[in-house]
Amino acid sequence: NEQEDPMTCSTELSKGGSEGGAGSRRRPRVLFSRAQVSELERRFHRQRYLSAAEREQLALVIKLTSTQIKIWFQNRRYKCKRQSQDRSLELVPRRVPVPVLVQDGRLCGATSLLPPGWNPTFGHYNGMVGYGNSGVKITLKGGKCVPTPI
Repeated sequence: NEQEDPMTCSTELSKGGSEGGAGSRRRPRVLFSRAQVSELERRFHRQRYLSAAEREQLALVIKLTSTQIKIWFQNRRYKCKRQSQDRSLELVPRRVPVPVLVQDGRLCGATSLLPPGWNPTFGHYNGMVGYGNSGVKITLKGGKCVPTPI
């Protein structure tokens, strides 16, 4: 019974599929140990870009290839950029148009913007009520709210 290498997800090479056409082989995905990731993260926080010589030195220390180090740093920079963009989007105040449903204590014509079955009088959806006011549509005419039978 062949034991799997703890550094990989699978010992099998995948064939075919959409990855490079028929007959191509893909290396198994390598899972880095916690110690390796910890060292990569520590180094990334100190220095976001490594020279080829620095990559080689780090690769020897944590027992990965220089290419693995290079790709990990590229992916980590992209993750950092994406997180930064996500945070900046959270800080932007959003303006959402809100229809005026009540003006001077009376229902207004914006009720036509409500989905079918929404009753602004009760503030909830009721499929049995229909369009909200038991067969009456409120419209705004000449600055006044006017009930109109449906």
